[in-house]
Order: sequence, then structure tokens, then C-alpha cells
Amino acid sequence: MLNYLRFLTVLAIPTLVSCSSMPEIDLAITGATIIDGTGTAPVNGMTILVKEGQIVAVEPDDCAEAKASHVIDATGKYVVPGLIDLHVHFGRGAPLPRREDEADEVLARQLYYGVTSILQLGATGGSADSIRKLRERRAAGSLRGPFIYGTGGHLTLQGTHPIYTIFPPAIRKAADSMAAKTPLDEPVDLDSLGIGLSFVRSEEAAQKAVRERAQAGMDAIKITVESGPTPFGDDHPQMSVEMIRAIVAEANRNGLEVFAHATSRDELEATLEGGASGIVHAVRNLPLPDADLAVQMASKGFWVVPTLNLLTRPDDLEDPFLRDTVSEQEITSLSNPEFVKRVSARWDCGAPFDDVLANVGMLHEHGVLIAMGTDTGNPFVFPGYSAHTEMELLVRSGLTPMEALVAATRRGAELLGVAGEVGTIQAGKRADILILAEDPTEDIRNTRSLETVVSEGLIVDRDALLRRGE
Repeated sequence: MLNYLRFLTVLAIPTLVSCSSMPEIDLAITGATIIDGTGTAPVNGMTILVKEGQIVAVEPDDCAEAKASHVIDATGKYVVPGLIDLHVHFGRGAPLPRREDEADEVLARQLYYGVTSILQLGATGGSADSIRKLRERRAAGSLRGPFIYGTGGHLTLQGTHPIYTIFPPAIRKAADSMAAKTPLDEPVDLDSLGIGLSFVRSEEAAQKAVRERAQAGMDAIKITVESGPTPFGDDHPQMSVEMIRAIVAEANRNGLEVFAHATSRDELEATLEGGASGIVHAVRNLPLPDADLAVQMASKGFWVVPTLNLLTRPDDLEDPFLRDTVSEQEITSLSNPEFVKRVSARWDCGAPFDDVLANVGMLHEHGVLIAMGTDTGNPFVFPGYSAHTEMELLVRSGLTPMEALVAATRRGAELLGVAGEVGTIQAGKRADILILAEDPTEDIRNTRSLETVVSEGLIVDRDALLRRGE
């Protein structure tokens, strides 16, 4: 609810400002049809003026008088805000050995596809210290990628997801050894294993973990409520409502929202009862045939980030848009029949995929806040590319193309509590801007017609981000 209240004032900011004369502008985008991310209809013949990384004016072409260091003629083009992916891990989506610069590669690919902000939700390379170092490198210009928001890793129970479901036995053994040496009122931080995750075995430990993340400059808290994804069995410990409440109370004292990894209805209900702000997956174990729960969620300003990509496999691994960034070696590894067989259980939702899509559509219809996230890093979930396919899946769920675009822009900023800074093309916002050749409100797949990425006011050299053939 806090995030919802924060963005109400943003709605009063006009998309169009009065005519102005600004002789020293860094970038002007002229002739554009602007789809500003607010959900309002596209506006033709507009100029966007950018100075020092910020949009300073959005004006009709015949009004803008600024002289700019760089001018992009966007006549006949469509301009939208940069995309915000709210569920990112540092992995390429292929079963290959991790590289030391894996995070660098993931971030570069995100930016290539027009993802200009991400929320990193922990796991490998996702500790608060790792996020801090990446932010410092990006600010210094030695790392190319989107603006990084982070949670500093999951708060989860010992014995449950993800360490005891998807990580190898050696990691579980090491984590158990660390837990055996740690008092119950302290979080068991797995940073030394390269994993952004902490076991919390008491309310005191959980609240201390929250404070540590707040002090480290993290932007939200992620908890794992789930007792185990369907393929791994629903027999692991599930976080109690009391533990969730304790975490939420401490997070709120520190100005942070709490988002939960939950995929079943009972986990969703526990998350809602515990006062968390939302879940970062879709309910996928059974249909949600009645609207009562949706109405309750909507009344509390509850968020859902469905990560529908996680439950699908690309129809075409030779898709040219995908192959822009994914190497032959990665495609070969993903095409291995044994690998496909091993991960195929991931697509067993417990309910048909069409029911999962219908769940999301029903929640949206009843006013539940839907935002875009991909769960990048999982098999077949690709950095940047999957942001586009996630929007396509949101449309299949029942959102209009415009609503899917808003879910990937303004809604992401609202969830993060930064709608006053980013997420729409309006004066005063960060200049994260995409130029498309075709209209995404006619067909959401037209986001693939991406021609230009502007990140914090700088035109991105997309070709320089690519590392083909590795």
C-alpha cells in the first residue's frame, strides 16, 4: 500500500509542459509518437528534451526551440519508456559453466533489449555487497547495463527453496555446516558461497537480516514463503504467517516493501495475511475460479509479478531477435535432449498453463496490480529478450498491449516506489527511452522493432554490448 500511495502524486505531473526555450540541451528526440507509459493514448509530433540524464521537457514539435548536442529524428517512430524487469537473477538462461563476468554479460544483454532498470532478487551473485560493487562500477563507467535495484538476497527457511530444491548437494552441505555454527537469533548468510540468500530461523534473525539489507542500501526485501515448487514436492518447510508479519514490520520500519516467492494459493494467502506487498510469481498449482481473493488483494494494493516465461519454452531458438545475443554454444546446450528432459518438469505447473494465464487475467480484471518480471537466469529465460516475451504472455493473459506496456514501465516504477523518478516519459523523469519502428499498442510484439536505447540520457551503442560466439 505504501508504494501505491507514493505514486498518487505522480499522476498530477502533466505529460506536456509549456513551450520553452532551452539553448543548452544534451539530446532532442523530435517528430516522435510518444507512448508515455501512463496508459494514455499515443501523442504524435512530439519532441523530448534531455539534459544531464533527465527529461526536462516534452513538447509539440512546433513548440520546442532548444538547440541540442545530439538530435534523433523519430518521425514515424514510436517512443516508449525503458523497460523495467522486476525479477532478475544473474544467469544467461543456458546450462553452461558460470563465468566470472556472468553478471556483466547479463546486464549488457538486458540493456541491449531495452531493459533500463532491473530488480535483482538474489541467489548467485545477488548479495548486498555484490550489488553495491556492481552499482559502483556502473557509476564509474566500467560496467554497461541497466540501473540496478536490489534486495540483497532472499530470506528463507533452512530446508526449503531454493537451496534444498534446485542447488546441488555440495551447496546444501556447506549451507547446513554454516547454519550449525550460527546462533538461532542470527541470520545464516550464504554470501561466502557466492549466493545472495540468508536462512532465518527465528523472528529475531529475520528482522536483523532486514536491517542489514536496509543499511546496505537495498530497495526491497524478498522472502521465500514457498514450501517447494511443484516439480520438487510440496514437502519443505513453509514460512509462517507470524514470521512474515515480523519481517514486514521490520521492513516497514526501515522504509522497505516485502515481496514473496510464492506459487500456490495457500502460500499466496499466507503472504497476503502476513502483510507483504506482493508475490513475484503467478499462482500455478490450481485455477482461481472465484473473485473473492482477487478483490481482497486489490483492496490492499497487492502486487503480482507473474514470471510467465518461467513456465514456457521459446518456440524458436533460432529467432533472430534472440540470436542477436545468444551464442551458438548456448543454443547447442539448450537443445540437448537430456537437458530438456531434466528441466521439462519445471513446466508442470500443477494446473494447465492456460489456467495460469487465466489466473493472471482474472486478477488483473479485478484490479490487482500486475507488473512485469521474467525470472531471468532460469533455463530458457534470457536476459532482456524475455522481457519482450513476458509482455506477450501478459497479453495472452488478457491485458491489452497498452496495459502490458504499462506493466513493464510505470507499474515497475510504482512497485519499487520510484515512480517520481522513472517509468514514464514525463518532465523530471530519468531519461530512459526506447525508440521503436512500429506501434506496440497495435501489437505488443512490435516492441521487438527496437531501434534505439537511451539510458540515463545517453544513447547506447547496442552493437558494442554484444559478445557473439562465446
